[in-house]
Amino acid sequence: MSHKEENNGIGSLIIMGLIIYGGVQLWDYVFSDTPKSSYQNSSYSESYSHPSSYKHKEDCVEPENPYDEGSGHYAGFQWGEDGKTCGGNSSSFIEGCEEYETQEEAYDTCESNN
Repeated sequence: MSHKEENNGIGSLIIMGLIIYGGVQLWDYVFSDTPKSSYQNSSYSESYSHPSSYKHKEDCVEPENPYDEGSGHYAGFQWGEDGKTCGGNSSSFIEGCEEYETQEEAYDTCESNN
């Protein structure tokens, strides 16, 4: 086998790997259990209502990670939960971290109003 034939084989293998990776990512996006709205909006309003609507202390909801484990959103939420400052280069990570802060603020407000 010549050097040129070896390079063509490696290039084809790399391209095939990228195609498979893209297909897996697309499959995960289309069939993910995480609501698509959570990717677009850092406020996860499906579970959390405005703190002033709480009537009793037991109505206060502690922050809960709504994202799929292994996602950037999930990791960001965990980062915020660990008390670390939100930031970085990943928008999904930052959104997850900010989601934690939003839920924590709503919980603290609810607790202090009851």
